[in-house]
Amino acid sequence: MGAGTYGDAAYRFLVPDAPHHKRTDRDLFPSFDSTRAATLNVFRARPGVQRPSLISSWSGSIESLLLSFPSYGVHTPELTAGYRSVINAMRAGTRFVVVHHQSDRQTVEEWFSGHPAANVSYVPMPDYVDFTDWAEDGYLALVDADDIDETRTYLLEPWSFPRSGDSLIADNVEEHTSVRASQAPLVFQGGNCLIGDDFWLLGTDYFLDTLELIRSGELPVSVPEGRTEVEFVRELFSRHVDSARELQLVGTKRPLGLKKYYATAEAGQYLLDLPGGGTGDLQPIFHIDMFVTLAGPADDGRFRVLVGSPELADAALGTKSPFALQTAYDEIAVEFDRRGFAVSRNPLVHRPQITQQLTFAALRDFAGTPDGAELREVVGEFTTAGAQPESTIHVRSWHHITWNNCLVENSSSTGRTVYLPTFGHGEQADLAVIDDEMDRLWTGLGFSVVRLADFNAFASRLGVVHCIKKYLGRGA
Repeated sequence: MGAGTYGDAAYRFLVPDAPHHKRTDRDLFPSFDSTRAATLNVFRARPGVQRPSLISSWSGSIESLLLSFPSYGVHTPELTAGYRSVINAMRAGTRFVVVHHQSDRQTVEEWFSGHPAANVSYVPMPDYVDFTDWAEDGYLALVDADDIDETRTYLLEPWSFPRSGDSLIADNVEEHTSVRASQAPLVFQGGNCLIGDDFWLLGTDYFLDTLELIRSGELPVSVPEGRTEVEFVRELFSRHVDSARELQLVGTKRPLGLKKYYATAEAGQYLLDLPGGGTGDLQPIFHIDMFVTLAGPADDGRFRVLVGSPELADAALGTKSPFALQTAYDEIAVEFDRRGFAVSRNPLVHRPQITQQLTFAALRDFAGTPDGAELREVVGEFTTAGAQPESTIHVRSWHHITWNNCLVENSSSTGRTVYLPTFGHGEQADLAVIDDEMDRLWTGLGFSVVRLADFNAFASRLGVVHCIKKYLGRGA
């Protein structure tokens, strides 16, 4: 299924120092035992959410956020700087639900010294339980339009979420706060969903994953007579996720067709490219929040979306992104325009990094083992290109650096504000020109821009700032 995740022995051989806790870790859906249906909240005796309504990705002031701070992040200065820049940027009165390892409580509490203690709810996790800082993904946040308490938030979990211990977060939040947890027999992740006014967006990959699991019998649902599978999946999303907004899918019409490994010979160097870090099957990036941003109504009344473009970044930086899949981004932007959206394009960087150097002989020997079978094609291509046993092979992995993954407020009471990650720091100082360009773009749209900290350490793990929070509540 479509997450572009490299988790096999060949990848670890080529990229031995790959960062842990990437956003795509274990982004696959294993086989399920049908008895698991007994654990689904949606099948329990108590009534569930009657009229689900997702919390907006753009509308209203940010009133409440869920944040998740595992020990590895608390003790990594680059990650801590990103966390704290978000905390410090939030206006007075913002409420926080903070998941943390028990032993880090004192440190994490100090980060919130600028906010009233009553506005922060702490959710301790045992130190022996692993979880990640990608708080966006393991659930969707919604309210029940039929609930007497219309402000009560629910965290709706998908059928399965195998990344680390993140599937434990919603239930633990329920134990310590007024937030409630629920579950649906569907496949989704929060980062592959964006919520507009009368519509919500879902990346096509997970819609197709749900279809596949229904067809294979691995989801405990049966398609009613007289309905197609596609119709029924749409009904399920309406019943469990949002009953009023129109579901719109975001993706290409055909699979991207990106290979896992490419042999590249240029300027006398042999490069083994791993271009698919974070790509999907029908999405140029595995989650749409990495390349699409909802900004709210444009002056002409159409809803404005920003869609990333590696071509614009290359023009600004004088670089070339050979595996950036520009046509996929363009196809999605054209489709938004066809649907009546106001489309703005913005730079999005597809950045390479040399992760290892090894001899051609070592690569060839590993390719001769069962674990290295996938590399035999590139070994043949390097041989044809003239590589000798002592030739150096430079392993080059790629990741996305994206300003689309930001926090947006569009409020009649507090105004328009965008919280932008920055990347023009240290070895990535050349990206400062795009930090400035994105500032000008949003200012031109009538937004006040708040620049956040350096988010390169997050981007190398395939996520940015929108990924490390969950909106739990918005102002009117």
